[in-house]
This record gives sequence, C-alpha cells and structure tokens, in this order.
Amino acid sequence: MACMGSCFAIVLIDGRERVVEYERRIQNLENLLKERSELQPQVQSQPLQPLPLHDPSESISLSMWVDTLRTEVEQYPIQVSSDLDPSTYQGTYRMTGSASSMSGFNTSVSHEPSEEAVLPSVDNYEPSADFEEDAALLQDPLFQPPSGLEDLTVNDSVIVPSTMCAKSLPEPELGASLLAEFLVDFNTVYGLYRPNEIAEHIRICYEGYSDGTALAWASAYVVLGIAHRARAQSNIATPMDNELADYYLHRILPTVSGLLIAPPTLGLVQCLIGLAMLIRTSSHSQPSGVFISTALRIAQFLAYEQEDGDDLSTQVAKVDVEQQRRVFWCAFMLDTVESIFSNAPTTHRKEDIRAPFPDENPQDSLGSVAAAEGDWKVNLFALRIRLALLQSDAIEQVFSISARGGDREAAARDVLSRLQAWRDNEVFRHSPEQLMQLLYRSDLMHVLAVEASYFATVFRIHAFLSLGKNPLVNPFSADVLAILAGTKEHGAYKDAERLLTHLTLIPHGDIGVCWMIKRPVIAALTTVLAHHVHALDSTLNSDTMREYARILNTLRILAEKSQDLELLRARDVCMAMYSRVETGLRVRWLEEHVDAVGIGSNRHSQTLA
Repeated sequence: MACMGSCFAIVLIDGRERVVEYERRIQNLENLLKERSELQPQVQSQPLQPLPLHDPSESISLSMWVDTLRTEVEQYPIQVSSDLDPSTYQGTYRMTGSASSMSGFNTSVSHEPSEEAVLPSVDNYEPSADFEEDAALLQDPLFQPPSGLEDLTVNDSVIVPSTMCAKSLPEPELGASLLAEFLVDFNTVYGLYRPNEIAEHIRICYEGYSDGTALAWASAYVVLGIAHRARAQSNIATPMDNELADYYLHRILPTVSGLLIAPPTLGLVQCLIGLAMLIRTSSHSQPSGVFISTALRIAQFLAYEQEDGDDLSTQVAKVDVEQQRRVFWCAFMLDTVESIFSNAPTTHRKEDIRAPFPDENPQDSLGSVAAAEGDWKVNLFALRIRLALLQSDAIEQVFSISARGGDREAAARDVLSRLQAWRDNEVFRHSPEQLMQLLYRSDLMHVLAVEASYFATVFRIHAFLSLGKNPLVNPFSADVLAILAGTKEHGAYKDAERLLTHLTLIPHGDIGVCWMIKRPVIAALTTVLAHHVHALDSTLNSDTMREYARILNTLRILAEKSQDLELLRARDVCMAMYSRVETGLRVRWLEEHVDAVGIGSNRHSQTLA
C-alpha cells in the first residue's frame, strides 16, 4: 500500500510539472504574437468599416460603398521602395549585365537592379497621318455624327442611293450597244425578258429614276454582264470583255442576301437566272446551281399562287402569263442539266409541272434561231425543253432513289431510245460544218450548248450501263473517267465525235461557252481517245490530233485560271490517252513506210536480176 501511494504521489507531481510547462509555452507564444503584431503597419481603422444598423428594406447606394472604399485606401500607408532610381529612365534602352549574356532559352532571372537599363524614349515618336486626320476630325467643333443613328434599328432596310449604282453604268452609247447584243445574242434563244420591258428598265436606270433596290440594279448588271460574255466569244472580242463581265458579276454578288429575302416576283426569278448564267460562264461555275434551284422554286410558287387565286381572270390580266411560263421552263432546263452533271435530284419533278408546253411559233419569235440567209428556222427553246423532259425521265426513272425497285436497265434503254428519236430533228440533220455555214456565230454557240447537253445525258446513261448499273457513280469525275478509259466498248462514241467536231469551229480559251460545257467536253474527249487506244481508227489523222491538242490546251487554261484540282486531274487522264494514241499513230506511220520501202527494194532487186 505504501508503495502504491508513493507511486500516485510521483504521478501527481509529474502532472503538475507538465501543466506548468504548457502554461509557460502558451505565454511565450502570446508574447511572440504580440511582438510580431506590433511590427506590422498600423491603420487608424479597418479598411471596410462595418455599416451602421439600418433597416433591411433600405438599399445601400453604390456611391456610399465607393466613397468608403476610397477613404480607407487613402489612409492606408504606402512604403516607398528605394530600389528604383529615377535617374535610371534616361537615354535609350539596352541590355546590360547578365541580361545581355542570356542566349537561347535561358530562363534564369536576375533580381539585381541594373544601372543602365532604360525604357524606350518617345521624344521622336510621330503619329501616323491617319491618326492625325481622325484626331483633327474629332476635335473639330463643327463635327457632328450622322443624323438618325439613334433611331436606326436592325430591321431598317438600307437602300443604296441610285447615284452610287449609276456610276457603274457605261456610257449611254455603249450601254445601248450592250443591250442590243444581249437581246440578239442571248435573249433571242432563252427568252428571259420581254425586249421592250428590259429596254425600258435600262432607260430608267440611266435617267436616274431607279428605285435603288438590289433587284433593280442587279437586273441591269445582269444584262450588261451577259452582253460582255457574249461579246467575249464574238469576232470583235477583246480581253477586257470577260473582265467587265466579271466586274458586273462582282457588283451583283454583294446584293445576293437582299435578293434572297426579296418578295417573290417574276423579275426576281429572271434576275436569279441571269445571275446563274453569269456564274456558269465564269471561272467559278460551281455555285450556279444554288441560284437556279432558288429561281425554280420561286417560279413554282408564282405558278401555284396564280392557279389558287380566287379571281383567275383578274390575275391573268395583270400578269404576263406567257412570259412567266417561259421563264419557268428556262429555269427547269438549267436545273435538269445541272442534275445530270452533279448526280443530285432535280428541284422540280416532271409530274408536278403545271405549265403547258410553250408555243412552237410565238408571236415575238423568242426561242428561235434562223439562218443567216434563206428561210431555215428552228425553235431551239422548244427543242431544249423536250430534251430537258427526257433528262428528267432519266433522273427519275434511272438515277433516283425511288427507281431502285424497278428495272433500271430497261428504263435506261427506253430513255436512250427516246433520246435517239429526239435526235432526229432539224439541227442534228445538219453536220457541224453545214451549221457553221447556216448560222451566225452566237446562234452556233447555243446549238453547241444543246449538243453538249444531249451528249452529257447519253454519256451518263451509257456509263451507268457499263459500271454495274450503280446510279451513285458520277461518270464526270476524274476517277471514273480513268475507269471508263480502260473499257473497250463506248456506246456514246459517235455523239462524242460530233461534239468534238463542233469545237473545231468555235474560238477556244477563257470564254463563256468553254466554261459552260467543259465537263461534257472532257467526257467526249475521254470517250474518243479511249476508243482509239483500243481500236485505232484508220480515219484518224494528224489534223484531228491537232484539234484534240487544242482542246487539251484549252482545258489547261481553264484549270489554271480556276485552280480546279478535279478539272486538272480529268485533263491528266485525257493527256495520258492522247500520248498513247499519238504513239500508236507514229507506229502505224512507220509500219506503212517500212512496208513501202520494202516493196520498192524488192522490185528494184527483181529488175536488176
């Protein structure tokens, strides 16, 4: 027991000593904190004073918060560092010390102040002239911002002043000449405008009475641009004609957004078709299908709206129904041939067409081409509409998704049969050389466009039959053309040869018709050269090969200007086949001359004997 009591006593003594030690340590810690606190900067009051009690419903103003914060910041002591010498910032800046010795990606930082490092001087700085003009304008007491800016909203329609657009018009004499060329060389076949109506519109623009809308000026620029395109492929062509046509095209393109949201009218459809024609005959012809499709949809809307009206007789009296139908067919033709090339469905199906077939002999004779001498005449517009309807049948019955359940091969051969029947017309009964003698050059260009459209359809169907009846394959692509070049049978050979013969009669180069028909021309050249690679025709001669070389040179010019890689690859396919055919001709020539020399030497030896 005594031992146990002594043990408890020792424990109690030891515990008391520990408590004393803990209290001593706490006291030392408090003294240390007090000393450190006294060394810190002192402020008279806290930076953010507690606000007096107030009613919670009362709001505290922002100015009160700002004033309180500003007062407390001003009372806060600021320690001035003695590390920076004001005399340092004089002279020009240069790196010294360790900074000048740094190289590469050395990331070491020197904290020692440099006695020579200075900031760049601004004594010799001169502001730019533009800045001085802007500063002088803003400091001018007479300067006032444009009136009405405070009332302008995003919904306000901005109309460009007519005086600004009038500056883009040529001289009246040149304008009248261009209008005449547009009506004769283009509008005679397409019938896009009534001649008297578009002439009146151009007159109004020249007199300064245009309403200034995007549609009004775009329509005028369409006429001038197409006229320059037509002039560029005539006998009086100059290099400036294509540039001026592109100039008017670029004047129209910024107004496209305004055209697309304009109310649907016949004038809008005509303008969009004209714009599409300008684009199709330019070096960037790919986007033309968008405007053609839009124009066709608007024309379809106008036709349906007219038939759904309550008083049809009143509407007919106000609307030029004949011209409206003619413009619809024009858009339908362009949209259909675009679908043949692009492998895309048409915008308007054939079964949905309500417009009747146009008159073969209209009173204004629009759509017809006549011989330069004699009575020969053909309605090329009606001929193209019949071709467009056959193209529509080929798309819907052979190439479309809806035709997958039927007999595609039978449908394809049926369309080919009807195309052959269509080919038996007054134009195809004449040879290209005869048409050259009959027609003016501008009319010959339109005939060439019809020939190219027909061949594109025939070529597309024959390629469909040769490539496993796959409608998704586009035979106008460079890869598929290379495949077709390896086949021996070419059902479109005769039509391709005729199309290439037409090309020998027209000018080549950077002109509208070459841009418009470049894809069928490449397909025709591929077909003809592939035929001669596998079975060299005895009628092929050096003159024909020179014409093919001329076509290849034109394709090179087009590819370089448009920077079209696909066009360049397709031309390379033709170049490879052209080289093989040219080699075959040389071999044939050598064989003929070797045989002739051998026969002659045998006869000479027999005579000596």
